[in-house]
Amino acid sequence: MRIARRAFLRLAGPTLVLPAMSRRSRAETWPARPIRAIVPILAGTGVDALSRLVLNGLSVRLGQPIVVENRPGASGTVGGATVAKAEPDGYTLLTDSSSHTIVPALFTGLPYDPVTAFAPVIPLGTMPFVLVCASAKGFKTLGDLISAAKAKPGVLTYASGGIGTTNHLAVERLGLSAGFEAMHVPYRGAGFVADVLAERIDFAIVPLGPYLPLIQTEKLRALGVTSVKRTASLPDVPTTLELGYANSDTRFWVGLFVPAKTPDEITQKLNDETAKALGVPHMQERFADIAAEPMIMSPSEFAAMLAQEFTSNAELARKIGLKAS
Repeated sequence: MRIARRAFLRLAGPTLVLPAMSRRSRAETWPARPIRAIVPILAGTGVDALSRLVLNGLSVRLGQPIVVENRPGASGTVGGATVAKAEPDGYTLLTDSSSHTIVPALFTGLPYDPVTAFAPVIPLGTMPFVLVCASAKGFKTLGDLISAAKAKPGVLTYASGGIGTTNHLAVERLGLSAGFEAMHVPYRGAGFVADVLAERIDFAIVPLGPYLPLIQTEKLRALGVTSVKRTASLPDVPTTLELGYANSDTRFWVGLFVPAKTPDEITQKLNDETAKALGVPHMQERFADIAAEPMIMSPSEFAAMLAQEFTSNAELARKIGLKAS
């Protein structure tokens, strides 16, 4: 029996280590061909611009092209489904915004589980959210706008890039804190800003970077930022927290994901090389140009942040009765 067992182990030993060797070999040779990155948002948006900026830097670090595909629709779930079904081999990436963490509370019957279908890699960056209106509207302060909204509940209008997007929830969170109601007008993408400028929409909360020039030229008036602290790009604009609206802050971020079951070695390499790309002085200058900041975390730290946001957004969705339409 001992002889037979030793013979079996001699035969089985090499076979038992083959899967581990195969995974190690795959991680060591990756990437050996171009990579595809899905951005589930329209081209030209803040998420798209920040994604392309960082992915270009990551492409240089990895020595392979990263081909960006915009697949918008249904609060990012059209693009998300593409990546969720992809081979977990490191050749299909997803960049998504903080809207990612509202999807489970927004949709039922999706072909994938937004919580478990992806492995978080690293946040790419964060950008302040700012509440804006057309300068011609006459609101000088956030208090003016909130007073007007309270005087006529549900009459003032606000726009967002769609139901369940981060800017939609940012207004709802502020409304709960400040005690006002306004009518939500969801758009598909960022085209609503043109209607804010034309005064057809009363106000909106938007990522600062793409609209900073409109604020600087006084076509839009910034009434408050929803970040924890003021932004250097608008040092005279107070935060909603400063103005006394507790729990009104919203963090807007863009992050990198891969399909679940992607080898840890590949996920870690993506994290390492993205962090290095974010640390290049030229990249930091470009981030400053769009009023963004790098947001470097380990995969486990990013996962912990996501878990907290999945929970808090689910609670907010229940309070406001959020459902996709």
